[in-house]
Amino acid sequence: MTQPSKQVSQFYPEDLIAISVSGIIVLVQIYCFWLGMIKDVSEIIIPAVSSLVLTFFIIYRRSTSSKTIKFLSSYQHIPFYGIIFSAFQSVVHKLNPNDYDSLLLKIDMSVFGFDITRSFEPFISNGLTEILTLSYFSYYVLPTLTFVLLYFKKESGAFTFSRQYLLAILIAWYSAFVFYILLPAAGPDIAFPEHYTITLQGLSPITNTYLNNLGQYLRESFIRNTFPSLHFGIILITNYFAYRLRRKYFLFCTLPLGTLLAIATVYLRQHYLIDLVGSLPLAAISIYLSIKIIDSGNKKEAA
Repeated sequence: MTQPSKQVSQFYPEDLIAISVSGIIVLVQIYCFWLGMIKDVSEIIIPAVSSLVLTFFIIYRRSTSSKTIKFLSSYQHIPFYGIIFSAFQSVVHKLNPNDYDSLLLKIDMSVFGFDITRSFEPFISNGLTEILTLSYFSYYVLPTLTFVLLYFKKESGAFTFSRQYLLAILIAWYSAFVFYILLPAAGPDIAFPEHYTITLQGLSPITNTYLNNLGQYLRESFIRNTFPSLHFGIILITNYFAYRLRRKYFLFCTLPLGTLLAIATVYLRQHYLIDLVGSLPLAAISIYLSIKIIDSGNKKEAA
């Protein structure tokens, strides 16, 4: 795999996005702590320290030829997002205490004419719940797996491809924060438990424990990340890059898992149908911007 020798001396666009967003969120957390809206100081310390670690690796990358450091300085954006997401969720309901689940459900009924989460009830089974829960969980695995496969692809341009993918998912991840502030929503299972007569149960104790813990976590943590569905948006981006650059991986992994994951978001009552529709333009714009930004940077470096 070849890497542009000049680019390693710069902050990449993905670095600047992550550092900027995390800095803003930490400042908002500090303000909320000062107002007494956040009681646990660890909610601020964890993202603040993580941001410093991220920045250290990015700066250190400029002065080293270590392939391991270069890989980690890029890959760390994926787990780092999880930390910043949690930090953001600690303040999102303080910035906007309203929930818009009723609005999102009303849009579903007006546009599509039905509530897709309730439409799945006649088809619920332990086996199907098992399969779709595993597919839903693949969202936490596929970004890492895809980035690694693209990064270590043995051909010219692999480094650029992996960065395009990384930048695309970061643009989607962090752009969605704006919607979560404007339209915070808990999701159908939390907002409308009275709509469902069947409890979702899988075949294995592990799956049932995951479903129970997920429900409890969502009820207690005030997570508001329904519109747009990043589970669907990120899998769309992943499928695009897999199709372009890893065709067998696309056919036998991301396409089937992505299809099942899309179904799982509504079968498991985590999203409204409009959430998935809203992910389409977000994914498309994120892909377009990532390719344009990185290709433009490469042309400037080559000039």
